[in-house]
Amino acid sequence: MRLRFLRNKLVEVEPLPNGDLAVSWRLTDDLLKAEVNLIFQPPDLEIMEAEARLERYPRPEWSSAPELVKKVIGVRVGPGLRKIVPGLVGGEKGCPLIVYAVLEASNAVILHFTRPGLQASADIQDDEGRMARLRDMIKNNPRLVRSCISFQDDSPIMQGLKL
Repeated sequence: MRLRFLRNKLVEVEPLPNGDLAVSWRLTDDLLKAEVNLIFQPPDLEIMEAEARLERYPRPEWSSAPELVKKVIGVRVGPGLRKIVPGLVGGEKGCPLIVYAVLEASNAVILHFTRPGLQASADIQDDEGRMARLRDMIKNNPRLVRSCISFQDDSPIMQGLKL
């Protein structure tokens, strides 16, 4: 007997005309079909709107997800996010799928802002020039510090910066 399992996940960030960012997170597999849509407002990256739809889910207690996700409205992308979101929508009466979706959508927002700078830095042939460009990017956007592995305290990019 052969078992198959198929999973598709998609996270999209779309800038809106008013400057906000719409993030759509979708997961479809043989057991689950879920969608979470969030609106983030720069510069604080505060979650202004949140909605969730679960069409297929394996646990009855996850049926509260559309109401649970509204608890993240007002949360900002920044330090403590990985503790705040599970505290609001996780736990025994929560939904780990919603926790995962909100955290992944927040990562997508961070990547939306960091990718252009990282791509521009990659085009610089001189290693020292590339590092100077990345360090300049960190000084201009301190929220990047510890936001991903590239900007951890012990990374080559962060070495030499006195932040």
